[in-house]
Amino acid sequence: PIRNLLQEIPNLVFTLKPCFMMSPLTVSQYIDPKKIQFDVVVFDEASQIMPEDAVPCLIRAKQAIIMGDTQQLPPTSFFLSQDDEEVEEEIEDLESFLSEASTKFRTKSLDWHYRSRNENLIAFSNRFFYENRLITFPNPKIHDQSGLDIVYVKKGVYDRGKSRKNTEEAKVVVETYRKIKKEYPKDSIGIIAFSIPQQNAIGEAFQVAGIVIEETVDPQNEDLCIKNLETVQGDERDIIILSVGYGKDSSGKLSYNFGPLNREGGYKRLNVAITRSRFKTIVVTSILPEELDNDKLNAEGVKHLKNYLDYAKTKDF
Repeated sequence: PIRNLLQEIPNLVFTLKPCFMMSPLTVSQYIDPKKIQFDVVVFDEASQIMPEDAVPCLIRAKQAIIMGDTQQLPPTSFFLSQDDEEVEEEIEDLESFLSEASTKFRTKSLDWHYRSRNENLIAFSNRFFYENRLITFPNPKIHDQSGLDIVYVKKGVYDRGKSRKNTEEAKVVVETYRKIKKEYPKDSIGIIAFSIPQQNAIGEAFQVAGIVIEETVDPQNEDLCIKNLETVQGDERDIIILSVGYGKDSSGKLSYNFGPLNREGGYKRLNVAITRSRFKTIVVTSILPEELDNDKLNAEGVKHLKNYLDYAKTKDF
């Protein structure tokens, strides 16, 4: 999206001297506003930038282009915590630079969707989160439903009272990964867990299986990654495996506490997770949509989860 937008700006951007690609914090640390000014500053993923972090960049520029998606994650207190598991239920969504800027600057909607090679991967979000505004590329085959699959883990048990892990589902995630890796050896794969404990359970299952996961902070590196709803924004892979994790406990009772999805704006986390893949998404779940009682679905994010599970199962709205 940045490349397409910059091409619409007359030579100004491309003749900048100097030109930098830096985080707002780095700009504050290393760019002296008395010595270096910019003709244009471009903010990417502005929905995750806090207003106070953006101001030092703004005062160094004559113009600003602020890019972001209001239907994705705002800044959260997640990265301010030292203990991820303990604070998952207490994560607070913060005000974003994008939301503040949208009330002051004129806006331009970028409606062309390029990431998904299969229309099924974006159709759900397009309908429920973007008002069918996105312009997509139809599948080459009229009835091509290969982009979205669901794997039901019948024996999956969610340890609601203690670890908050679903170890059986984590094992199925590893099995699914092995199968996909063999079937699509050249495609990159990412795994997204709907909670931090489930992310840890999957990591442990990979260790037991003897599969080494290389940790990297390089966004250009598309080795296997295992992330959660709070940390996956900005990433993409050819194939994404989603692990819902939540489900019935050992006594067969289903709790309607779905962690981050229960909070206000939790649907944005779901939207981020289900739009990370280019070619295929596989949903691994221990609950089926028909097991979720509509009368007990109070959170918007959980209502959308049920709708998404139903869509993954039927490929129909």
